[in-house]
Amino acid sequence: MKAIVIEQAGGTEQLLLKELPDLIPGRGQLTIDVAHAGVGYVDVLLRKGSFGGIFPFPATPGLEVAGYVRAIGDGVEGFYIGQPVAALTLLDLGGYSTMANIKADLTVPLDELGAELDLATAAAAIVNLTTAYMAVRQISNMKEGDHILVHGAAGGLGSFIGQIAKRFGASKVLGTVGTVEKTALAESLGYDELFVRSEFMERTRQATEQKGVHIVFDTVGGHTRKQSMDLLRPLGQIVALGETSGEDVLHSSNELWVSNKAVVGFSIGGYALSHPKEVRQAAKEALRLLASREICTEVFGIYPLEKAAETHVQLEGRKTVGKLVLDCRI
Repeated sequence: MKAIVIEQAGGTEQLLLKELPDLIPGRGQLTIDVAHAGVGYVDVLLRKGSFGGIFPFPATPGLEVAGYVRAIGDGVEGFYIGQPVAALTLLDLGGYSTMANIKADLTVPLDELGAELDLATAAAAIVNLTTAYMAVRQISNMKEGDHILVHGAAGGLGSFIGQIAKRFGASKVLGTVGTVEKTALAESLGYDELFVRSEFMERTRQATEQKGVHIVFDTVGGHTRKQSMDLLRPLGQIVALGETSGEDVLHSSNELWVSNKAVVGFSIGGYALSHPKEVRQAAKEALRLLASREICTEVFGIYPLEKAAETHVQLEGRKTVGKLVLDCRI
């Protein structure tokens, strides 16, 4: 098998294509021939060593894959050799490879969705789509008719949150983006309005007739999250899903209880460790929405495995709309 291996933290030159021994599945695992692997900004952070000892080197990045079942480990039922599947590898990593060992409990059979979903789209979507689905349906207290605001609305995660919130009854879906050019994506991503982040306080108040929103879904964090507290209605909620700003700004407990507002966090990687079957069920329901075209996604570009470094250059340059995918069929 071939895989991209990071020996030590550094630049894109650390993404080395290497020959490794073929895999065999352990108990509770499937070995798959990887067709496609999703590429995300978390992979860039991994390469740079931003996670410290959580992901020790050497490491093969990649949190999401799609391919065909090659071998089935002990204790695994409900799968067959050659079956098309998509999986969340998450904290196990290993996606940038021609072969991967995946947990059966985090694997979705693509031939059980009721409609066809190609492998590249499945690999591009499964982590962000499942996170968005759980954030809207299980983590937030969103009700039909609510007004919501999404920071990072055109990113891989935010582009799903807007669509899912609209699909399940939000009456006004607003979002913030980093550049004016991205505001043109509003309708295709399920948003009633998209506006640049520097204007979000005033624009949100205008769009809600000064009433504010019921829920803020936030991947940006920092002062953007702090300011968003002022836009929440009583009993409103911020769902923290990331911290791309790099600013760690905390809310005081007094601020929360006095204002009758809440901040809740969600990380699918950590949650999947203790509740894998719940995450798999959410992934299956979310992928079914995608397969049936009730929501949509865009694969921005597909690169061969050996060009993994180019995908990281694209991500670091903030040049992408939609998801980048590696074709691992060497």
